[in-house]
Amino acid sequence: GSTYIYGDRAEYNGDTNEATVFSKIVKVVDRDATLFTYNFSFNTKTSIRRYSGGGVLVSGDNMLESDRGYVYSDDHEIICVGRVQMRNNEYEMTGDSGVYNTETDFAQFFTRTNIWNKGDGSQEEDYLYADRGSFDKRQQLYKLTKNGYILTKDQELLCDSLDYYRDSNYVLLKRNIQIDDRSQKMLVFGDWGEYWKEPGNVFVTKQPSIISYDLSQGDSVFMRSD
Repeated sequence: GSTYIYGDRAEYNGDTNEATVFSKIVKVVDRDATLFTYNFSFNTKTSIRRYSGGGVLVSGDNMLESDRGYVYSDDHEIICVGRVQMRNNEYEMTGDSGVYNTETDFAQFFTRTNIWNKGDGSQEEDYLYADRGSFDKRQQLYKLTKNGYILTKDQELLCDSLDYYRDSNYVLLKRNIQIDDRSQKMLVFGDWGEYWKEPGNVFVTKQPSIISYDLSQGDSVFMRSD
């Protein structure tokens, strides 16, 4: 169909439907996605492809690297394992493992994921961390569902999970919220909150508390409410 595989030599087992391609660099072209790898095999019946020893997938403006991976052609998905890196003109990501859909531009990521969300020229670059989450490019939405963390130029936000709407620079924070606003010298705590990067406003409810640690005042101010 739409898949072309380039190498020096190939072996095919008709009983198992398994094919292995050998070359110094194996090249796989599937529509607008191109994979370069060292070790490549695929099943002609299930259309599942496997690579190991390192691989680079280029799809549009996205580049994805990992030690090994599994490509599900029918679902347009690639599962990446080991030293995963993804980057495009909007963000860069590193982590242990991830899943990327080449058709929907939807990425899922798991433990020890670091994300550098690129600014648009007028905005500073943000740093995000999570142990589980996703990025929906069509909605421009980061969902950090385990140990969400955001570091901006002036604020540091930490909570159990968060939704970061990239276009509007709006963040919805959930459970065990901790915010440090270094520009205003304020610590904010709560279990549900909203954050607007511009102008830097924070709204927190569900047992909120605030601590002002402005050293020029000579004392800390504690505020607590329902």
